[in-house]
Amino acid sequence: MKKKQVFVCGIIAVILTLTFTTLSLTGCSGGGGGGKSLNSTTELKEYLDKQPANSPDKPIKVAMKVNEMMIGNIREVLQNADKYVSLDLSGSPLTTIPTEAFIGCTPLAGITIPNSVTSIGRRAFSGTGLISVTIPDSVTSIDAAAFSYCPSLTSITIPNSITSIGQAAFCDCTSLTSVTIPNSVTEIGAYAFAMCTSLASITVSKRTRIGEDAFPSTAQITYSD
Repeated sequence: MKKKQVFVCGIIAVILTLTFTTLSLTGCSGGGGGGKSLNSTTELKEYLDKQPANSPDKPIKVAMKVNEMMIGNIREVLQNADKYVSLDLSGSPLTTIPTEAFIGCTPLAGITIPNSVTSIGRRAFSGTGLISVTIPDSVTSIDAAAFSYCPSLTSITIPNSITSIGQAAFCDCTSLTSVTIPNSVTEIGAYAFAMCTSLASITVSKRTRIGEDAFPSTAQITYSD
């Protein structure tokens, strides 16, 4: 089963990468927040350049109100700065986290999603350095592979507003230890939590439609009414 999940997660990643080759960068999610208030990516670069080297558990906290055009450069700035950062985008006029928004952005250790965001796109945070994620209750859907391959992700807060969790959404998040899925979720895609090798317990409604190998075989599943 483990070899099958590894293979399937890999295939899903390849398919999604080939299908969505354009990086459109936007908004953020969970954890961190507050910090230095900045108005542009130029200010972000200058500020991070002045900061000392740090660790993921002590990220540099930055608050920004941004539009999609500004976010187009944020990922690049974070990658080049090589400092761990927690972004607070509260109040930004964003309604979605676009496809592959922060894909592969390992310096991104924390993020606060604006309450205006209603959906998190495919592979939006795949391969990032996020440690914890709190999804606001404005969000209704988490698309395929949105948080896949986040090795430092230990906790997720999924609100009652979520109705669907896409295929491989949290695939291969090897540090994730427990998940409570609210009764509002009506569908969980195949391999959604596959290869989450530290996932010990999962709570999910017995009425939720669950895709193939959505959970690792080692996890204890509790079904709620």
